[in-house]
Amino acid sequence: MKKAAQIIIAFATFVAVFYFTFWIYGAIISIFFDSDPPKWAMVISSIASFITAGYLAYSVWNKQTNKMPRLGSYILGGALGLGVVGFVLGFFGPLIFTPEANQGPLLGILITGPGGIALGAIAGSIYWKVKKRKAIKPAQN
Repeated sequence: MKKAAQIIIAFATFVAVFYFTFWIYGAIISIFFDSDPPKWAMVISSIASFITAGYLAYSVWNKQTNKMPRLGSYILGGALGLGVVGFVLGFFGPLIFTPEANQGPLLGILITGPGGIALGAIAGSIYWKVKKRKAIKPAQN
């Protein structure tokens, strides 16, 4: 991958993660205070966000240089892919086909979403094993 694209992707990751985690950490800190949180709490939120964003940007930078994805990448990709599909179908399907059912979206939240994540993780690991086995066979011949 070209260095310019690698720098842009890592920088975009840093900025997005920093802002997201800053607001999440700030919300968690504000739970403990009745009024506005003090300045030192926001400084802690900023430092924690900077560390988290830096680590993830560094991880993205290293992932772009690796040629062969590892098992965890396939498991995570399969889990996210099938989990999102399962959640969307289970959440919006009952809303479309039976709009009068008030508990229809719970199907996606409690059953098809988590089920899709579990099946996707299993499918991702199986796909990685098959792909690894195919890559080893030609090298042995």
